[in-house]
Amino acid sequence: MKRRSIDLMAGSAILILIAIDQIIKVIVKGYYGVKVPIIQNKIYFKPTLNSNYSWLNSMFKFGWGKAFHIIINVIFLFLAYFTFKYIYNKSKEKLSIKLLEVFLISGILCSLIDKIFWNGSLDYIYLKGLFVFDLKDCYITVFEIEAITLLIRNRASISKISNKELIKDYIKFIKSNFTTSSN
Repeated sequence: MKRRSIDLMAGSAILILIAIDQIIKVIVKGYYGVKVPIIQNKIYFKPTLNSNYSWLNSMFKFGWGKAFHIIINVIFLFLAYFTFKYIYNKSKEKLSIKLLEVFLISGILCSLIDKIFWNGSLDYIYLKGLFVFDLKDCYITVFEIEAITLLIRNRASISKISNKELIKDYIKFIKSNFTTSSN
């Protein structure tokens, strides 16, 4: 399959995942204060607005505001875009890399939308005694699990890579993307 077709499918998948996340939130927002068991004494439907903008900010009370979190999301989006572009060009596992990209970019964009339009994260699945999360968090978790699986599966070839050379090559790659796109 051609790179352009794969990119189009990945872009479409990202838009679909974002739409699903946001449609659920539009429906769920009318149920603040409700706590309905999904699996008795373990998992509940419990819509909650996390107006602390991130798990870290909620847990450690850093006090970081909305603008800070939006900037962090934009930086992550930028880094994710170029990192996946770089890895895709270097890797033989094209489909796995695209799946990673779809789930991470979807999660980052959903998080950005939450911060801008919902003024926080509208979470609705409560794990008793732990935390409340939403579909976006599931996207990021799928990314994490798949990334760990890929790293384990490719550990032999990854262990041969020099960190210094990798960083030099990555920086060169990013610079070449900016110089070729400005010409």
